[in-house]
Amino acid sequence: MPSGPPTTAEEALLWAQEAMTSTPRRYLFDTHVYIRMRERNVSDRSIWYAIRNATRCVPCLPDRGKLTSGTAWRISGPDHEGEETSVGVETFIDHLGRRLMIITVF
Repeated sequence: MPSGPPTTAEEALLWAQEAMTSTPRRYLFDTHVYIRMRERNVSDRSIWYAIRNATRCVPCLPDRGKLTSGTAWRISGPDHEGEETSVGVETFIDHLGRRLMIITVF
């Protein structure tokens, strides 16, 4: 197990993509993301595809501050309909190992 969450965009993107495609599931949705999904008409499928097909990952600081002891990122990529979608996430480690918290949709 790694000693901590990723510190580079490349590591964070790989971490997020692995979390989205792993079995068992290694990602969680913060309740805030559901509000943003409804406001922006974005589905969980769109988020899954945007992270899986990401073309960009940059550090960010969530408006509400970090929810975990991890690192925060803005990941952008095309969703299942080819629309560019940006997602705010946090990469962190807990008692279950490497995890991803999906916190918002921009």
